[in-house]
Amino acid sequence: MTFALACPRVEPMTEQMTRKPDMAHLAELQPAGMASADAGLQQRKSAETRLAILDAAVDCLDRVGYARTTLHLIAKVARVSRGAMLHHYATKHDLISSVTDYAFYRHMEAFTAAIRGLSEAERTRENSGILVDWNFYLSREYSAYLELLVAARTDEELRTMFMPKARRHDRVWRDELVRVFPEWTGDPDLLARSRRLVQAMMSGMILNREIWDEPETERSLLAFLSSLLVDLREGRTAWPAPGGGGEA
Repeated sequence: MTFALACPRVEPMTEQMTRKPDMAHLAELQPAGMASADAGLQQRKSAETRLAILDAAVDCLDRVGYARTTLHLIAKVARVSRGAMLHHYATKHDLISSVTDYAFYRHMEAFTAAIRGLSEAERTRENSGILVDWNFYLSREYSAYLELLVAARTDEELRTMFMPKARRHDRVWRDELVRVFPEWTGDPDLLARSRRLVQAMMSGMILNREIWDEPETERSLLAFLSSLLVDLREGRTAWPAPGGGGEA
């Protein structure tokens, strides 16, 4: 199997985050207040301002972390007035609630588009979906997610808001995998376990990436994971049985 650390280019979201016909099943992740395709001029302008604020908030979470992300800083990065900011998001909690939806929606939209852009050979034989996944873990959206996840450990108000949204995103992501990887549909339990393996491995790699600073090891781990998933899907290897037995 050939393997290279590159993946098909994912086009960024359009300046107005409108629902695309083939993305309708992701609607429950879409942040409130976004313009529909047939929206009027005022609605579109309002949605553009919201999108600029949400995009700036993701940037701030990525660059300075949750504690130092303030409405003032976000307004400055978004280049909107304080009044415009407060019109759309009166409190940091309101904004973080929407930016959580935005980051999750943006991930799922980009993920779905990238997987659908793969050829059948890239998706099945070369398992290039691993590279699409890895690009997400390298993204500012995932960095923002980590900031919120860590902060939610000790911030009860944030935790109460964030955890249900994170679990919803996890469920939608699981359902989307079945949709875009039809070759796994014969064994949804195998896909679910394999997905958890990918999540555990990639999140650990990201958390330790700067400490390890081993690009060759990183490429080797991704290649091994890609090969292992193909072997699991094709039945050449199997998960251990519950309790620790079974084939290695």
